[in-house]
Amino acid sequence: MSTTEAVPIEAGGPPEVRSSRRWTTAVTSLAAAMMTLDITVVNVALPRIGADLDASLDSLQWIVNAYTLSFAALLLTAGSVSDRIGRRRVFLAGVAVFTAASAVCALAPNTAVLIAARAAQGVGGAMAFGTALALIAGAFEGAPARSRTTAIGLFTAGGAVSAALGPLVGGSIVEWLSWPFLFAVNVPIGLLILAATARKVPESVATDAPANVDYAGAVLAVLALFALNYGLLAGSEKGWTTPDVLTALIGGGILAVAFAAVQWRLGPTAMLDLRLFAIPSFSGAVLLSFAARVFSFGLLPFLTLWLGGMLRLSPFQVGLVLLAQSVALVIAAPVSSLLTKVMSVSKVLALGSAVVGVGMFLAVGIGPHDSWTAVLPMLVLLGAGAGLTLPHLLALAVGVVPASRAGTASGAANSFFPLGTATGVAAFGIVLTNKVDTTMNAATLSRFPLPRGHAAQLRQLVTAGQFDALGAAVPEAARGQVLDLARSAYTGALSTIFLIAGIAGLLAAVASLVLVREKDNFEATQTASSSG
Repeated sequence: MSTTEAVPIEAGGPPEVRSSRRWTTAVTSLAAAMMTLDITVVNVALPRIGADLDASLDSLQWIVNAYTLSFAALLLTAGSVSDRIGRRRVFLAGVAVFTAASAVCALAPNTAVLIAARAAQGVGGAMAFGTALALIAGAFEGAPARSRTTAIGLFTAGGAVSAALGPLVGGSIVEWLSWPFLFAVNVPIGLLILAATARKVPESVATDAPANVDYAGAVLAVLALFALNYGLLAGSEKGWTTPDVLTALIGGGILAVAFAAVQWRLGPTAMLDLRLFAIPSFSGAVLLSFAARVFSFGLLPFLTLWLGGMLRLSPFQVGLVLLAQSVALVIAAPVSSLLTKVMSVSKVLALGSAVVGVGMFLAVGIGPHDSWTAVLPMLVLLGAGAGLTLPHLLALAVGVVPASRAGTASGAANSFFPLGTATGVAAFGIVLTNKVDTTMNAATLSRFPLPRGHAAQLRQLVTAGQFDALGAAVPEAARGQVLDLARSAYTGALSTIFLIAGIAGLLAAVASLVLVREKDNFEATQTASSSG
């Protein structure tokens, strides 16, 4: 078979091997879709959850962050441990924990139980997500590279489409059913995944992986990732000078340095073999994975607040607008596979990143009187760019490392997804806050007949996208002018965010061409370093 011919996902091997490949792809893709959906679907339900459970703002934030933080903290450790004790075993345990926690979420009588169950969901999600790619890599060992890339592309598409559909699905369920169904729907899906995995997916163990678990590395990795993600998420909400945020960021940095030192000392027996980063393509895949989440999830909260808060679209309508991104992604993903037949993967990744950058530039200049159609071209190009890049990023990270490190590579690459989200939210949050503070400064607001000392409160309402509450807080005589000022401040911030993201997209395209190379592999790096 020539390299230009299409390679089916089950290509090569006897019937039972082809069947296991199909089932492995199906269950991991379904798990990715289910677990990614839970990251975004809850946001639109927070007002209803708050009303039903009498939850404070801090509690509502933790309902979201508890899942994100536990998920992000355990991805790397779960992937590495699965190489040693069995990837299917860890995957099954993760899906079981996630399913049980989802049932508890649906039945939660108060916010304390819901937050604890959300944290447990994150643990299960990390165990399943962090091992899924390694399961695919093991199932497709010996198969044509293109068939493995297709399988990983389906896995990635499952998560990406779920992320884009989250607001639409969440809005529909909340509007026509009730918020507990957001979690209850995971139970039958989880049971289906468990049954199919137990019966149809073979165990995958790295026979040449180190026998001992790197406990010091595992603990340091969990603590460092938790602290860094917490600092970035909390800083964007509470301010960067609050004691807990500063402690988390400084402590997380120190723990990350300690983790790197331990991993360097242990060398090939470490949980994360740092020699993997000497492979330019692996480093490029990790960097681009980080950038991909900055562009998508990092932007999503501010875009959603503009659509729902300023334009007053319902949750369902917001989901419909964001559907443009997911439709473009679904169309572009198969095109991406076709393009690799006529150009290198590095050029396809560069093209996808450039498309994202151009899309962002098209939204620069958005104004206070623009409707949702002003961001439609950006959403389409953002989805198209994601469709071109995502099918290859994780395949690249797993494909250039030895089979014994597939779980580690999967966990490492996946760990940079939530870090990219947290970094994007934090960085763009700073841009928004600074723009609102500058535009709605005390001197400007003093020109309006406002109660003394209201300036800080009004700015907080704008950065939170609460334009209805802003209108209610301003006397009628000044309401129209203050709202116009607030809209200008918010859209001006969005325009700056799009400009920054556009420049970053073009830089990511350059990084793709420089770092991603066709013949990178771990063994070649070892040989070069030993001969030097």
